[in-house]
Amino acid sequence: MEKVFIVQFDWSTPDAESVDLYAFTKYEDAYDKFKELICAERNPEMSWVGDIEFDEGGYPIEDHYEFEFEDNNSNESEVWWHITDKNDWYQHSFIDLRVLEVK
Repeated sequence: MEKVFIVQFDWSTPDAESVDLYAFTKYEDAYDKFKELICAERNPEMSWVGDIEFDEGGYPIEDHYEFEFEDNNSNESEVWWHITDKNDWYQHSFIDLRVLEVK
């Protein structure tokens, strides 16, 4: 069965929101886009997330952020990187790599 790899970037701030989708035929290309989006989010000039200090394990140091990620880069399973501001539940950045079968 053929597979398609979708990178979904769902973000929201107090004044804007969007869902961006990127489709790939190769997992490696999708994974590269997934990592590229995370790097862009960690840039203070690009995103509110860039102002957050992270520890060596990749977790926010301050506890008013809800954060979860799965990044096993197995070339076949889904991975994600989600962060939400607990002081403003509408402010979030969710980046997912989804694997879908094409029928």
